[in-house]
Amino acid sequence: MARSDGNKLISLEAGRFFAAAGVMLFHYTGVIANFRGVTVFGDIFRPGHVGVPYFFVLSGFIIYHVHRADLGQVGAVRRFVVKRAVRLFPMFLAVSLAMLLAFLISPSMAGQRQLTPLGVAADLLLLPHADAILSISWTLRHEMVFYALFALALWFGPRAFWAIAAWIAISVAAGLFAMVAGIDTVSWMGSWSVAASTLNLGFGLGMIVAANVKASDGLPAWPLIGLGGGMMLLLCGIEWAFGRGVSHDIDVLGPFGAIGLLLSAAALISGLVRLEARWTLPAPRFWKAAGGSSYVLYLIHQPLASLALRALKRLPLSPEAMFVILAISAVAAALLIHLTVERWLLGRLSALGRRTEPQTATNDATPAPALASTAGFALTTPQPPGQSQG
Repeated sequence: MARSDGNKLISLEAGRFFAAAGVMLFHYTGVIANFRGVTVFGDIFRPGHVGVPYFFVLSGFIIYHVHRADLGQVGAVRRFVVKRAVRLFPMFLAVSLAMLLAFLISPSMAGQRQLTPLGVAADLLLLPHADAILSISWTLRHEMVFYALFALALWFGPRAFWAIAAWIAISVAAGLFAMVAGIDTVSWMGSWSVAASTLNLGFGLGMIVAANVKASDGLPAWPLIGLGGGMMLLLCGIEWAFGRGVSHDIDVLGPFGAIGLLLSAAALISGLVRLEARWTLPAPRFWKAAGGSSYVLYLIHQPLASLALRALKRLPLSPEAMFVILAISAVAAALLIHLTVERWLLGRLSALGRRTEPQTATNDATPAPALASTAGFALTTPQPPGQSQG
């Protein structure tokens, strides 16, 4: 298996950071366009939502990589649920509740959201729900479905993977149907589109990559990295060429583009993991911190922009300067929160979970639990262009 530093695959940590940063830059381009009527830097960051398919594939890879030895072990289900909940919910709830409090104090900040007690409860539990407090949480709802289906495999063994395969097949078919019909899955299925998004294919591709790394160690790393990275850059270039200046809500590439980005991410991740068998990025502690902060960056970058723009609008700044200030502030805030609040909180909650588990030897101490929620992951991690962020 790949060499890692402190049980972390450093190149994947770096990838997490760049994916989250791409999502942030994608959104901030739209934020400045809405606020100042200017598309900064020639809309060069429009393809930044490539971070979304990367996160979906990475999540499938890490979940399978970490828990493959637990397949078919009923006792592993509880550990899996506790670990996923500890990783996913604390920061999500902290940010969501802070935003909810802001909405109650200043209702105008809620925008078009129609908040009800039942809706808020569903939102905070990451159940299918429109009018989310934190709009980017749509990706976390995909994660919840994937976790639930993967838990079946922990209970019943690999034969339960048929459930994940069926979900992915339905998702891809629904995406292609929506393209042929000229509609998007959100318009068609509302908040239940979580069950039928082409992006769900990423979870399956990530699992396939993780399952075949050991069996295919003879495959060279650099051709995979070149293939994945090159295809990703090509698709990003096509989107920028045909989509620059066009509303970010419009999907330029369509579901075939999303599938291409997912396949690119799978090839890239497969190559990076193999590369670490012989080489690790310099400055591993920095990349571990940067990658670790990606989930916080994903959660806070939009609310932070909303607050920061209220202060920046009083200053004589160009749109480009506003963009740069927003981006630097978001990255700095995410690193600070991760290194202080999030690390402390996860440490305390993880220790609590371990004290309540049976004291038996398990294989669950596999590398990189902090990677397993990409939420990252999702990392909006943008709604794919053309989908509502409600």
